[in-house]
Order: sequence, then C-alpha cells, then structure tokens
Amino acid sequence: MALSETFKVRNQSDDLMKLGEIYRTFVQKGIEADPRGKERIDAILEDSKKGLEKLDGIKKELADKDVAWNPYTDCRILYGDEDREIKSILAGIDITPGEIVLADRMADKGKKIDLVLAHHPHGIGTSRLDVVMKLQPEQWAKFGVPIAQAESAMAARIKEVHFATKPRNHTQTRDAAKLIDMPFMCAHTPADSVGYQFLKDYLEEKNPYSLGDLIDVLLEIPEYQEGEKVGAGPEILVGSSKGTCGDKFVFFTGGTSPGPKAIKILARAGISTIITMHLTDALKKECEEEGIYVVIAGHDSSDSIGMNLILDEIEKKGVEVHACSGFFRHKRS
Repeated sequence: MALSETFKVRNQSDDLMKLGEIYRTFVQKGIEADPRGKERIDAILEDSKKGLEKLDGIKKELADKDVAWNPYTDCRILYGDEDREIKSILAGIDITPGEIVLADRMADKGKKIDLVLAHHPHGIGTSRLDVVMKLQPEQWAKFGVPIAQAESAMAARIKEVHFATKPRNHTQTRDAAKLIDMPFMCAHTPADSVGYQFLKDYLEEKNPYSLGDLIDVLLEIPEYQEGEKVGAGPEILVGSSKGTCGDKFVFFTGGTSPGPKAIKILARAGISTIITMHLTDALKKECEEEGIYVVIAGHDSSDSIGMNLILDEIEKKGVEVHACSGFFRHKRS
C-alpha cells in the first residue's frame, strides 16, 4: 500500500472516525514531525518493503506488514478491527489491564469508551523498541556529530534494549482488551516526535539565557504546570539556576534513553544543555564529567504534550477524549 493511499483524506466530515484512521493520523503526524525528515523516512519505508518482499514461508506469513508504511514499531493497533467506529477514547500514558477494565466500567457511568489509547508501547511496540532507537544517531548527526560516531555510540545500547525487552509479558494488557472486546492501541514515537518539535520550536522562540530562565519558560506550558502540581515539574539535575544554557538539545524522541557514550560526542558537537524527560544515573555522571547541564522537564507531562497535539486533531473530527493514568489533557485548538 502506497503511503499516499494510506493517508486518504476523509470525504465526509460528518462520518465517524474509524480505528484505522486514528492509527494513521498518529503515524502521519509522527512522520511530519520526525527529525530525520520525510525524504529519509521514505527511504526507510522503501527498505522495509524490500525486506518484506524477500521473505517467504512462515517468516512471510508472520511478518509485521505495517512496516511497509509505518516506520514506528511502537505505534500499533494492538486489538480491534480497523473499520471499528470510534466516538470516544480513554487515553493514558501507561495502560494496564486495570485501565482496560476501567474503560468498560465507564459505560455503566454513562460514558461509553470505544478505544483505549496508550502512549507507552505494548506488544510488538515493546519487543521491537530498538527499531525506533535508530532515529537517535541520525538526529545527533544534524547537530554536527559524525554519523559513524553516532551509530557506534548507540550500537551497544540498541542491542541491550533489544534483549532486555524480550522477556516481558507482551500480551497481558492486549489479552485483557481482547477478552472484553475493547479496541486498544499504542502511540509512542509519533507523539514523542510531535512533542519534540513543539518544545524545540518553543525554546528557540523563548531563547532562555540561564537554566533558571529555562525552568521559568517551561512552567509557562500547561502540561508542566500540571506536573509541578504533583511534585514532578521541571527541575535542574546538573548545573545551577545561574548556569548559561548555551546550545540546547531536546532529548525527547527515539524510543528510550541512549547509552553513556552519547554524552561525550554530544559535548564535542557543542551541546551545553540537555532537556530531557528523565535520565539514568550513568548518563547523569557522564554529563557531570563532560560539563553538560541537564534539565529534567518531567516524564508524563512531556509525554502529554505530543499526545495532546495529535488528539486535538482527532477531537476536531468528533471524537471525545477522556484522560487517565498520568495523561494531562490540554486542548490547544
């Protein structure tokens, strides 16, 4: 299926959105915001199509066909027919069987839910999270890091994540959705890329001088205000409020955190301040050694930004959105 065929424009604005259309909306918005650019995405999709064509036998039968048009393995319909009509969504950052049951229970309270939407991945979205991590070296290259160094720095981390995700229970929440016939999907990297572009553009416009100024401008964003209310707002992890921001790097998209080797090459490329959702102790130590400042923007609040921007578009088409499980709903349009 050609990408242009995949993202058909709806002819009748009063028609109910279908599950497949919501899925494709997330993918399309992710492609538009992808820091690698559309030309590179087209090349990745072409390679994926060729890879599918080379398969035969049981491998071909079991292959994930969506890779031919969707470059994000962590954005998938996990249960439900694409033609299912969707009037209302229960969206959350982390979805467990508890939220699936909650969605079903809400009907008894007069709020029927047609789709449960998770931000963090499930199923193949988790077991193949390493695939979307390949976005990161190409993103760093745009900041002046030689691509060979970037890929080398990420290679061990990608392999680590690949095998670390294998033992998980990949179908627990999907199985709960299937048992009560509740459509279920996840949308991770597309939302993160949309959030990345939003925050990158916002910080370029605001241009905070110091880390203290950076915290102040982040707190002008409604999602970070909600995070602050529960003690999870923006905070300086490495540096002080008077530290100068310099060149900033927003670490928001590409699956999960990189390995420690990434910090050294970003420092060489001239990055002074990293704005991220969260940071491991190993990465924090590397930042301290390399003299890179770090501001933790907040996890659920940062995830909420990209989800909100895409759900705004979906709500315009008549779908009602209910928030749960760490998702701070804020409408911008």
